[in-house]
Amino acid sequence: MSLIQKSKDTLNNFKTYWKAPSKGNYMSFREVFAYSVGGFGAYSVFTMAQALLLSTTNVIIGNTIGIQPMHMYLMYLISVISNIPLTMLRANMVDNVKYKEGKYRPYLLRMGIPTVLISLLFVFTPYSVVPYLIRCILIFIYNFGLQFFYNFFYDAYENLIHVLSPNSQERTNVTAIKSMIYSLSPTITNFVTPLIASKVANGNMYDLRVYRWLYPFISVVGVILIVVVYANTEEKIVIAKTHPMKIKFTDALREVAKNKYFWIISLAGWLGFLETCTYVVLQWLYNYAHLCTAEQYSLITLIRGTAYTWGMILAPFAVKRWGKKKVLIVTNVVNIFFLALVYPLMGSIWTVLMCMYMNSVADSFILVLNPAIQADIRDYQQYKSGERIDGMFGAVAMIGSFITMATSSVLPAVYEKYGIYSGNGYENMYDVLYNTDVLFKLVGVLVILSAVGAALNVIPYFFYDLTEAKQKCIIKILQLRAVIEDYGNGVKNDSDITETVAFIREAKNCVDAVSAGYNYRYKQSDKLYKKSKDVNENYEISKALLNELNRYSSPVEKAKLNESIRFANAGVEGIFDISNSILEEAKSLPSGTNQERLIRKEKIASAKLALRCKKAALKYYPDGLTVFDETQLNELYEEEKSLAEKKNALLREKAVKAKINGVIASQKAVTRNIKTQQKKYQQYLESTKILRDAQKNIKQAENYKKFAEKPY
Repeated sequence: MSLIQKSKDTLNNFKTYWKAPSKGNYMSFREVFAYSVGGFGAYSVFTMAQALLLSTTNVIIGNTIGIQPMHMYLMYLISVISNIPLTMLRANMVDNVKYKEGKYRPYLLRMGIPTVLISLLFVFTPYSVVPYLIRCILIFIYNFGLQFFYNFFYDAYENLIHVLSPNSQERTNVTAIKSMIYSLSPTITNFVTPLIASKVANGNMYDLRVYRWLYPFISVVGVILIVVVYANTEEKIVIAKTHPMKIKFTDALREVAKNKYFWIISLAGWLGFLETCTYVVLQWLYNYAHLCTAEQYSLITLIRGTAYTWGMILAPFAVKRWGKKKVLIVTNVVNIFFLALVYPLMGSIWTVLMCMYMNSVADSFILVLNPAIQADIRDYQQYKSGERIDGMFGAVAMIGSFITMATSSVLPAVYEKYGIYSGNGYENMYDVLYNTDVLFKLVGVLVILSAVGAALNVIPYFFYDLTEAKQKCIIKILQLRAVIEDYGNGVKNDSDITETVAFIREAKNCVDAVSAGYNYRYKQSDKLYKKSKDVNENYEISKALLNELNRYSSPVEKAKLNESIRFANAGVEGIFDISNSILEEAKSLPSGTNQERLIRKEKIASAKLALRCKKAALKYYPDGLTVFDETQLNELYEEEKSLAEKKNALLREKAVKAKINGVIASQKAVTRNIKTQQKKYQQYLESTKILRDAQKNIKQAENYKKFAEKPY
């Protein structure tokens, strides 16, 4: 096929799938374009805010504003601790607050714009005329704001890809495209910064005047492109339309804590905390050792920035060929080698650039893989718990904050050992680095620490086994559950049912064909191997789907179903009659075989939930528990919507203030009533979860049986 014909076909595909996704995909080209190009704006804001966040190595706060390293560390500790309740609030909002725009899209603007405003206020504050203590207080206040708004905004944009498509390979592809585009933002910023510094601050990149020139431009571009993402994307969560999107904070916390893949990935990050020690090396070699000019350093940052493109281009192909686990391990091993190589080559900024370039190439794969892995982990979470939990991952990750607090003291201690501390005899404590003996000794230590951090980082990845085939199995099962749950709740979408029946039929045919000997399990040629891989993967997915459909035929699920029937028959009032010895009885069950251990595990989990429900019921309903009527709450929601429309109409008409105030007063009253009803509803959900889960399990078993027995 000629190049011209390929170009025409590509153009036609863009036209055809600009508004509607192609077969097997979930995102149109317009969505991919908006999310990716919008990433340039989002990462422009990220770059701006990240440069201002409290940390033990922040050069703007330490070098420019002049906060002492140990004071920075203490402020950082306070900042991390104060962020704990904020993280819990963000988690609860993402998982339980309903917006028609979805889980993450609403927060792009609600959190992005305040992030920009706080960042601008941070750099335009005249610190030189402010006493040291007031400087510390102002920086802490600004960081408190950034901890909430920036972190929320960052999570909203980064996690949006998790819900734009349930297809793991498509998510990887889109993340790669997004990464190539957004990487231009820090690359351009790093290229422009020394040029601005040479014009307005005699080449000092840590002068606030540089940021006062740079940040207003970043702010305008960032906000415009964030709006593009918000206006042109649509969330697509694989969940039943009738599934209640409400989960108690502690229940969500408990479920995420059971997710083994979450702990594997988190552990990798915690063990690799030293890996970033070399991030300042190139800047220091330029700024303190004068190993190149400002123009050359701009070129160096531009060259290094291009390194990230390779991983973004190659990651989707590598993942498709070898899978995420192998790619993660190989790129991390490459990372270790080139970090270690900096040590003997640090006499020249150009040889250091070569090593850091290869380091950035390896890192660039992580930029694509990490969002894809995080999305897969959330799919697995939904598969295991039955609930779509997203925000709570950040809350559980707070454990890492305490680990980070401990490990973050390492770098300030190293800096101080090599002379970077207040009262070291220099006007600016970092000026000691103009002594090249001190500089190169410290750089050597940072390189060694960084290589050790990279080596520790790779270890947990050997235990990650959520393969691409497993993820596809999970998505198929979630799709099956969603359709059957809606079917059981009376929402019978003919097209969804027809599609579900079709892929159950295909699964049966695939399993029958493979069982009859139709497979290509041996690699005889690349073409045959590809066919073998596709057939075997399809077989695994089909087998998993049929196992799910027939799950209630297993002894473990039968025991769980019998338990559900017992709780359902007892009804609402039966919650008060739950025996206090139910947990001890469950723990006393036999555990000799694997099957017995699984039944015992399910019984213990059920007993713990039953006791929590009984405790809540006794607390909230001492006079007896009745079924919560959602009618009043829904009517209040409609009234709230109607009042909002009425207020907007009065504002457009420029009505008298008294009328508008009257509507506002009514809105406040309705809001108070909604909060009261929501609290009662939450109490009811907490008290009856064991009953509702039992009823759902029984209904699911009945509907699975109906679909399994359909003539195919």
